Amino acid sequence: QTFYVVFHHIAIVFTIIVNSTLIALILTCKKKEFGAYRYLLLTFALVDLYYGIVHFLVMPIPESRLNAFSMAAHGYVTGKLAVSWFAAAHSHSFVVLVFHFLYRLLVVKGFCVLYVLFDTDEFVVEYTEPILRDHSIGAMLPIQQYSTAVFWTGGTFVGPRWKPIAGLAVLAITMGGCYGFMIYAAYRIRWCV
Repeated sequence: QTFYVVFHHIAIVFTIIVNSTLIALILTCKKKEFGAYRYLLLTFALVDLYYGIVHFLVMPIPESRLNAFSMAAHGYVTGKLAVSWFAAAHSHSFVVLVFHFLYRLLVVKGFCVLYVLFDTDEFVVEYTEPILRDHSIGAMLPIQQYSTAVFWTGGTFVGPRWKPIAGLAVLAITMGGCYGFMIYAAYRIRWCV
């Protein structure tokens, strides 16, 4: 038990040092390559810091014997409310982790869709060049620098072009599924509160 208590105190010191350093680096780094990813990393570090502090204050110790499971708070904050607080903080880290990977999935899928499925073939060049020629910004770049999708060859719903339609379907299903799950989860949470 002494080892656990000592390790518990050493772990919170490392948690604070590492996450505070990471937060400082994220806030002071001015590289544009980070983009919106900076905010996801910042959220990850802040939640990790929050979780570490809650774990330190509560010091939950789970125990199981035969068919029973119990967990009690043995730290500076004790009681059933403290254990519930720890469980909520623990679940927050899972949410951030899920969104971290979801962000990566959307970026990778978005990259693949825009680069591979929204390609600029000869038909797309002929179709979009007159549109972009008179556009003040478009006139500055060659058409191959755009990610362009033309969905129909002979007018709306006539002559489907399946690659960009498949790309649009991938984006719509991924984003619709994510938003649908968020709405479902919000609805279920509402009935638990």
